Parts: sequence; C-alpha cells; structure tokens
Amino acid sequence: MDKLSVNPMWQTPVWEVQTELTKEFNESLLDEIYQIGKNIKTGVDTSPHDSLWDYNRPCLNTIKKIIIDIVTKKVREDIQEVRDLNISCESFMCWANIREPGEALEVHAHSDSAIAVTYYIKAQDNCGDLVLFDTKDSIDWEQGKLNDNPILKTKRLKPVEGRLVFFPSYVLHTVEENKSNDLRVSLTCDLKKVLDKNRPNTILLKNWATKMIKIREW
Repeated sequence: MDKLSVNPMWQTPVWEVQTELTKEFNESLLDEIYQIGKNIKTGVDTSPHDSLWDYNRPCLNTIKKIIIDIVTKKVREDIQEVRDLNISCESFMCWANIREPGEALEVHAHSDSAIAVTYYIKAQDNCGDLVLFDTKDSIDWEQGKLNDNPILKTKRLKPVEGRLVFFPSYVLHTVEENKSNDLRVSLTCDLKKVLDKNRPNTILLKNWATKMIKIREW
C-alpha cells in the first residue's frame, strides 16, 4: 500500500493574519452591513442577493480583495502542492456572523468549499473563542491509516478585531458562548480553489483513466 503524502492541508492547519485595517474601517464596514440588512428587513431591497459579495460597497470590496490576496499567498507559501498546481482562491459566498451576549455557534464545517475564512470586525474580551477540532494526531502518516487509539485535540483561537483566520473547510469548528456585554461581529466567507489546468499534475478526469478502463479490461 502506498504511503499517504504528508500534506499539511490534511493536518488541520490554521492561519492567523493580523491585517492593517483600522477601527475606522471596521466601523464603516459595519455601517455597510447594517444598511444592507436594514434594506432587506424593511423591504427596500426587493431582490436580496445570496452573498454580501454581491453588494457593490467600498469596504466590502476592499476586504474581499484583502482576503483573496492574503489567503492565496499564505496557502501557497506553506503547501507545496498548492504551488505545484498553481492553485488560486476565489470567494463565492460571504455573510455576517453576529452573536449577542449568551449566544454561541454549534459545531459545523463548510462542506461546499475549500477554505473557510473569518474576519473579526467587532470582538470584545470574552466574546467567544473559535475552537477547531484537530484530527491530525489521529492519523499514522507513515502507515497511511488511522491510529489504533485516535486522538482528538482542539485548537483554540481568541478573536481579535482586524484579524483574519482561515483553515480548510472540512475542519469541524465551533464558537463558544459570547460572555461579553456587546455583540460579536465577524465576516465569514467560503473560498473555492481554482486549478491551473495547464499544469501537468492537475487533478483532472484523465488521471483516473488507467483505473477506469480496468472495468472491462481486468
């Protein structure tokens, strides 16, 4: 049996990047999100979009570009396969996560995307840590199989205003209870990977052709 390649993308990586965006920028971003929500709620926006990215607003446009640039750069730096395949990232969904005092977010993953991203707009002390369930120590990477006694660990991240956190979308995660006296507001978006089909090792259907013809030629 072939050994599993030790690909960091499958070992619960998580990246944290503190942006240079200011408190004033975040306040303007909050104003944009508030106005979009108000227009939907009051019926002014009669055809609401599926994603915040679909609204042409200055701060939303700025943070979208920053997210794409930072995520693509960091993932390419840290994962050889991403560099080899010249993979880039494209964001297709974005929404606001708003938790009042006493509210939490249940355990979940983002099954329809490649990278999950959170940008913290408003985050007071004790507003609820982001907790990721780390499965990397459950795998025997030399043998390419589960360990006899799988170990499930957690990674705990404290929200910080102006900070980006991103990780593979398959990673289960939760947000703990907001124990502050203020709202916890973050922008969450899903990124998909875009493959360079001109790269020789790009994962295309042709890669499985040898196995597929064995259906009749075995």
